[in-house]
Amino acid sequence: MKNQRHTLAKIIMTVIFLFSASAYAISPYSQSTCIVKFKSNSLLYNQIRGTINATDGRRINLETLSLASSELLSFGLKYFIKNITAAKPNADETELPAGMQRIFFFELSSKQDMESYIAQLKNEPFIEYAEYDYIGYGNGKPEETSVIPNDPQFGNQWGLRNTGQVINSITGIAGNDINIAGAWDITTGSANIKIGVLDSGMPLAASEFTGRLTPGYDFANNDNNPTDDQGHGSNVGSIIGAKGNNGSVMAGVNWNSKIIPVKILDANNSGLYSWWVSGITYAVDSGAKVLNMSVGGSGFSQALQDAVTYATSRGTIVVVCMMNNNNAVPYYPAAFDNVIAIGAINNRGKRAVPFCWGGGSSYGSHIDFCAPGEMILGLNYQNTNAVTYWCGTSQATPMVTGIVSLMLSKNPNLSYSSIYNILKASAIDTLGNRNAGWNQYYGWGRIDAAFALAQVIPAVNTISTEVPAEFYLSQNYPNPFNPSTKISFGVSVSSDVKMNVYDLTGKQVAELVNERVQPGKYEVTFDASALASGTYFVRINAGSYTESKKITLLK
Repeated sequence: MKNQRHTLAKIIMTVIFLFSASAYAISPYSQSTCIVKFKSNSLLYNQIRGTINATDGRRINLETLSLASSELLSFGLKYFIKNITAAKPNADETELPAGMQRIFFFELSSKQDMESYIAQLKNEPFIEYAEYDYIGYGNGKPEETSVIPNDPQFGNQWGLRNTGQVINSITGIAGNDINIAGAWDITTGSANIKIGVLDSGMPLAASEFTGRLTPGYDFANNDNNPTDDQGHGSNVGSIIGAKGNNGSVMAGVNWNSKIIPVKILDANNSGLYSWWVSGITYAVDSGAKVLNMSVGGSGFSQALQDAVTYATSRGTIVVVCMMNNNNAVPYYPAAFDNVIAIGAINNRGKRAVPFCWGGGSSYGSHIDFCAPGEMILGLNYQNTNAVTYWCGTSQATPMVTGIVSLMLSKNPNLSYSSIYNILKASAIDTLGNRNAGWNQYYGWGRIDAAFALAQVIPAVNTISTEVPAEFYLSQNYPNPFNPSTKISFGVSVSSDVKMNVYDLTGKQVAELVNERVQPGKYEVTFDASALASGTYFVRINAGSYTESKKITLLK
């Protein structure tokens, strides 16, 4: 979608970048690791991949390994390589999107002059590219004095519901929020959706996530314990997914979906790009439908671009922050195409500048949308019965990730373009106008969750193209159900089909089908995670045909 933005805006931002690039020309990078992608027809690549697969499928130590070929050992000695780690573990020879199985991380036995080291690698005929292992950072900082005792905090979550409450001595303007209440009327999330939170880790023992954290990984320390030791990830993860309506600390955007905790930042809130590449691959391969990356680095990396391409090719939505530098300098992955890049607003609906700690929401030709990001509370990583306020685009990004996960909960088959266009249609400018256009400070505008969810129609799956003799609506299966059930129907003549769910009072609680349907047999899934136990009715209207079925939800 970024390539559809105004050409003039891109030219202006390019000029601004060129004039300001001197301050950002040298991005921080590791002096003892680098990233290499081999060519597909390389003998050495095949030797490396085969040797890795013969061990643990992820990493080999050339200083101790006896299985390696003489060519591989010679290569390791020449380039002072201690360990070689695969970006895509346990890969076979099948070519993956972006060639992910051919990307490796070299850990060197000693620090090197990386400029000359990289240049030497690039001259090898079997290497597609070699690049610095840049260092990026988590984005956002806490308000140091605002750890709050354990009482219900929803009234302070102005980003979810802005009533004009005073936050940090600033009176908000009511309505400048993501309008989450209306979205929750539609869904509070599905347990079938997994969200990858790539950050400083998560508070694994927090009651807000009981039963919802899947096995994760810590790429900063190379172990399977992605516990947060910095606080950034706890705040971000709880904005996305803290359990709501349970009388506990706070409410996240999505109350029911699963979370994959992936630690790609260390205790200093920084991380190597190689960790980020590995984290993306890990989360996608673990089934994540959406990734949250509240991180950014100023160095361009083809490997990081390849990892994002790998994710999007698998249908995974990547939501990222713009960073907090109050300028148009591109940071990555926000500046990549086919991601959703998020800026931050304050409780008065304006671009957050400065934040509570200084800086300001970055802008430029690559921004897509904005969301609340100033004084946003989340779980405190040291005491998960308390909250801490943070400020940054890191906090705005999980708001949007949460909304995207709700959209996918309603229809898991939504594509990137469908999600992007729905979010675009929902966006509101600083004056409260919808469809007001794009600008470099706010993108298409502030996300409206309720509007977005209302545009999502559940996926209708074709069972058979066989034309039934007449219209029909089958009894749902299973029945009773918890929390989802499948409903089959048949269409004998091309028709405009509507299928809705109603409670005993006759109030519509869900829209399942609203589209032109060709003759055939179909099935739709009804997710009732947001509803209470009880009896409901499904009603279908197709031309002159109308029928209802009673269904029972037992939780």
